[in-house]
Amino acid sequence: MRVALTGASGFTGRHVAAALDAAGVEWVPLSVDLRDKDAVNHAVADASFERIIHLAGHAFVGVSDWAPFYHVNQLGTFNLLDAIARTQPGTRCIIASSAQVYGPGAEGLISEDAPTSPANHYAISKLSMEQGTGLWRDRLEIVVTRPFNYTGVGQANEYLIPKIVDHFQRLAPVIELGNTWVKRDFGDVRSVAAAYTGLVMADAPPPLVNLCTGIVRSIGEIVETLTALSGHTLEIRVNPAFVRTNDVPVLGGDATRLRTALPEWQPGKLAETLEWMYRAN
Repeated sequence: MRVALTGASGFTGRHVAAALDAAGVEWVPLSVDLRDKDAVNHAVADASFERIIHLAGHAFVGVSDWAPFYHVNQLGTFNLLDAIARTQPGTRCIIASSAQVYGPGAEGLISEDAPTSPANHYAISKLSMEQGTGLWRDRLEIVVTRPFNYTGVGQANEYLIPKIVDHFQRLAPVIELGNTWVKRDFGDVRSVAAAYTGLVMADAPPPLVNLCTGIVRSIGEIVETLTALSGHTLEIRVNPAFVRTNDVPVLGGDATRLRTALPEWQPGKLAETLEWMYRAN
């Protein structure tokens, strides 16, 4: 088995590459501008692979320029699938979507059967991508994943947990946060990478699957864990700009389908993830 990997140089991609190496799976990076249809066609034609993990995308939702979400996440994925279907029909394509497609109205532990209601351009582009993949399902084996929040060494500090860890590493006196009482599903990127590797190797993975832990933790618990690790106490100031007035108290993923597909898979422990990040240089 030879696996192609898009987004191999990104935060998730680096960990997926390491997980594939650890599993003894040969992989090749597929680095191409997904917006350039001709370039995608040439890259796919020149590569040799039986399966692909497609992670490349436009990710951070805080940016004001929304057009790249659609150019890359939606149309770029369509360019990729079309090229693979024409040159390598039957290829298994593991595609990264997002749990953000469920929308802000979701609550509790959400299963894959829950209704979708995306509330930002990133989430809309991902759901549109998901819907469009159906046009290639007669020629490709498509597995859509919906990752919930996950973190780890190498994630940029504009994301919440790296931001908190960075404040503790710097012994900053104050941190500004939003609602610290809400509970969310926070995974470890290494476990997510192991899940991608498992899905690419599985005999019959589900066509749609949450990547989640099935366990929720509050922001306050994360701060408490890092306080115990570091011996440093941060003053938490609530910044109204970070507060979402309609935040649901509990929001996480139902991991039943993932655990059924990958019985040996383990989500990891958040305390161990935080220690890994805190002690990283």
